[in-house]
Amino acid sequence: MDDGKRKTANPQSPSNMSTTMDNYDLKETLSENKIRGLWRMMTGYHKIYLLATIAVGIAAVARAGTSYLIGFFVDSVLPSPNVLSLLPWVAASFIGLALIQGSFTFLGGRMAARTAEGITQRLRNYIYDQLQRLSFTYHDRMQTGELLSRSTSDVDTLRRLFADQLIGIGRIGLLFIISFLALVYLNLELALYSVVIIPVVIGMSIFFFRKMEVAYEVYQS
Repeated sequence: MDDGKRKTANPQSPSNMSTTMDNYDLKETLSENKIRGLWRMMTGYHKIYLLATIAVGIAAVARAGTSYLIGFFVDSVLPSPNVLSLLPWVAASFIGLALIQGSFTFLGGRMAARTAEGITQRLRNYIYDQLQRLSFTYHDRMQTGELLSRSTSDVDTLRRLFADQLIGIGRIGLLFIISFLALVYLNLELALYSVVIIPVVIGMSIFFFRKMEVAYEVYQS
């Protein structure tokens, strides 16, 4: 009786909250559309991941602003006769942009890691619960190494996806948009020349990752 009370005494513990968040069943993540499946897997973490993306976007803007501030310093401040009076303001701007970039990079990474760890913990708990319900015959037929690989390597791949790769795609996309708009503002022809190669790069990337996907599925099977 005492053991049973101990097990149910803290229903609001972090592990229970991550497992029972919104009573979400991970079977609902199954979908032919992989993007939709990943979106469903993030149930309960959509807002915090959106905030992480926004934070990384602000850091990207600050990083781009540093480059533009260097250009302003070289083109406008150095030739100015009031360079000594303007220099402290430029230095303060550099420090401010560096603080903004560092702070929002940290916040974005922290929130993305929280999302990734929460999803990973929920998935591991679900796998553990599912393995306990399977028959002895299933465990006798299955190789222990394959079960371990599914429970560790594959789950960790999803963790890295949410913690680093998806947030990195958003950061690169925002950097591209900001830089392209700045180039359009400076020189439209130069901006158009700079994006000519992008469709080729995207096409090659899609071809490569499709080949990698097929090879990985063959390896896993």
